[in-house]
Amino acid sequence: MVRLIQTLLLSHKHIHLRWLKAHVGYLGNECADQLAKEAITKGDPFFLSKPLSYLKSEIRSAALSIWQDNWDNGETGRSTHDIVPRISNKPIGWNRE
Repeated sequence: MVRLIQTLLLSHKHIHLRWLKAHVGYLGNECADQLAKEAITKGDPFFLSKPLSYLKSEIRSAALSIWQDNWDNGETGRSTHDIVPRISNKPIGWNRE
């Protein structure tokens, strides 16, 4: 979706995105606010029902679970798996011996 929007913006040079101070009477801004509020009340599929931080945490957890499953059931790196059996996205120290 972002790439599509970027392509559209690049192909329509007359469209400019600018920051506007909120709630100071710009007609277009007021209309956009109203449409956003209506979309939320109508159950817009793009409305996030959970905070972004929660969704990031869930995605991270799912990705780590998939990664661990692939690490446990893989065919390569078995000697390393014996040393570091649990994956992590954080650096770990390990004893070479």
